[in-house]
Amino acid sequence: MTKVASEALAKQVTSEERDAGLLFPAVSRLRSVSFEIAVAVAHQAIQDGVAAVAHDDVERLVREARWSHDYQDYVPA
Repeated sequence: MTKVASEALAKQVTSEERDAGLLFPAVSRLRSVSFEIAVAVAHQAIQDGVAAVAHDDVERLVREARWSHDYQDYVPA
């Protein structure tokens, strides 16, 4: 699964980022890059027999499990 994660990360580096000498995708794309890596690792986990979910459910489950930065407004007492 580590190999799959590494390969998924490498696939996320755009040609523009490579041309700029970057080894990793831009931080501004962290959420989408992390999603793609998680999906790839989950599919590998299913293939390895260590995850009991269907391949068709992976993207939905990853979306549901990921952290969201939506906060309620703070109202002082």
